[in-house]
Amino acid sequence: MLPKVGTAATQCAHLAEAQEIAPLMADCSQLKTLPAVFARQVQTRGSHPAVVMADESLSYAELERRSAQFARALLQAGAGKGTRIALLSSDGIFWLVAFLGCLRIGALVTLVSTLCTSRELAHMLRNSDIQFLIAQRRFLNHDYAGKLREALPAISAGAAGMLRLAEAPYLRAVWLDDAAGVPWARGVDELLALAESPGAADDKLLAAIENEIAPSDDAVIVYTSGSTSAPKAVVHSQRTLACHPPEVAKHFLLKPGDRMMPTLPVFWLGGLVMALEVMSVGATLVYPESPSLEDMVDAIVNLKVNRVNSWGDMMARLTESARERGVDVDVDNIIGLGEFREADGTVIPPQLRVNPLGMSETFAVHSCEPLDARMPGDKPGTSGRTVNGYQRRLVDPESGEEVAVGEVGELQLRGGGLMTGFYKREREAVFTPDGFYPTGDLCREDEDGYLYFIARRGDMIKTRSANVSRLEVEAAMRELPGVAVPVVAGIDDADFGQRVVAAVVLAEGASASESSLQAALKQLLSSYKVPRNIVFISEADIPRTSTGKIRLAEIGAMIAARIDA
Repeated sequence: MLPKVGTAATQCAHLAEAQEIAPLMADCSQLKTLPAVFARQVQTRGSHPAVVMADESLSYAELERRSAQFARALLQAGAGKGTRIALLSSDGIFWLVAFLGCLRIGALVTLVSTLCTSRELAHMLRNSDIQFLIAQRRFLNHDYAGKLREALPAISAGAAGMLRLAEAPYLRAVWLDDAAGVPWARGVDELLALAESPGAADDKLLAAIENEIAPSDDAVIVYTSGSTSAPKAVVHSQRTLACHPPEVAKHFLLKPGDRMMPTLPVFWLGGLVMALEVMSVGATLVYPESPSLEDMVDAIVNLKVNRVNSWGDMMARLTESARERGVDVDVDNIIGLGEFREADGTVIPPQLRVNPLGMSETFAVHSCEPLDARMPGDKPGTSGRTVNGYQRRLVDPESGEEVAVGEVGELQLRGGGLMTGFYKREREAVFTPDGFYPTGDLCREDEDGYLYFIARRGDMIKTRSANVSRLEVEAAMRELPGVAVPVVAGIDDADFGQRVVAAVVLAEGASASESSLQAALKQLLSSYKVPRNIVFISEADIPRTSTGKIRLAEIGAMIAARIDA
């Protein structure tokens, strides 16, 4: 029997007591901009903590006052609807106040990664036509004032608030939380002071401005990079920011009393969407001082975290670190670290948990089921059905014709929280004539509408006329004792077309040889899927983009070079 998801009302009942959630969940039939959703939560949850850190916390009412001051300051500085503002900051109160302040005046906000290189920073500032940059001066070992000088050498000769740079022709002003010794930037405190200057916008004018923000207005740009191409500027609208997170929150079982600590940073879609999910139900965001395991466990212990949003190896490492500190993630019911369970507490077997599927272009999750739902026995590994009205179809990548139910095709999506497009890219170059977005994901869909991810189009290795998913091979390699991180690639081969090869990071203290791993894999995979060459590397050897994705072209070249050596 299939798990019943039902209507929006029954989903809310599935998440928590219906009478507790009903007045708090934003009604997307009425609230279609982020300022409107936020205003609803301020009205209904004003005294409830909105964001908590080790040294400071803000209620929803306090967050409203702080973000209103930021918005009024931006208006006085000359910003308004459509102004391109870049935000570069670690997760926390500074970021959240600035982000909401920008969105409340209808600005288009570019989220800049705290991991970006000076070259990547220069590309983002120029490509997204940034006019104002609001930034944290330092975070961990990064000095962003120095990085800006490297990115835009001419900025050193510029005047604060009057920048004229050929490298970033629209950039006019930079505000740093600490502008000491930086003559071309001003302090954020100077920006905030503008809100109280003569003639500055008052709350009445700000409210009128918020009322003119339309659901169709572009709201945020997030850069996402593939393994070989330049970063793409994904644009999402106010409607998506307002309407998609509440629908995802239902599947993620978020409740108003939750204290959620996201481990994905807000400059990535996963972190941004989780922050908006939490706010859409009036719950509390908890941010650690840094992304280190020690600081995250400190936050769990000291700030009463009961939800963690994490993925992959981070989840395992954080769970282990928490247990070492005496935290029983099961007894303390820290959802996201312990076992996934059904509503009655029964542990869900790993193969019968839902495997949510999403991407930056779809504002994170587009296919999912409630996290406490056990998938039917004949649907292991499924990503579930569509979320928030997404329409999907699967087509043959070559012909464009739709494939039959159960057959593998490229996933195309329309509706839901789909992006409005890529910044500076013609719509015709991004979407099909009837408005579907080709995702590049190879999937299949069963007769009940459940989706199964197979591979990325670029993840398929063609060897001796057979298709091999590098992800399938990597999954098998992770099952082998001593293998910490496997990376599989295809390299050109005169005899095979492509040869399946792999690089392996061994767990600390483990030992293995190429032949021992190949022998073990032959028990798990067809022989043609077993890597013909395996090299051993360190984690630091893996080439990654600033968003943490593996550069497949580079890893393949590295493996080939080591084989030749």
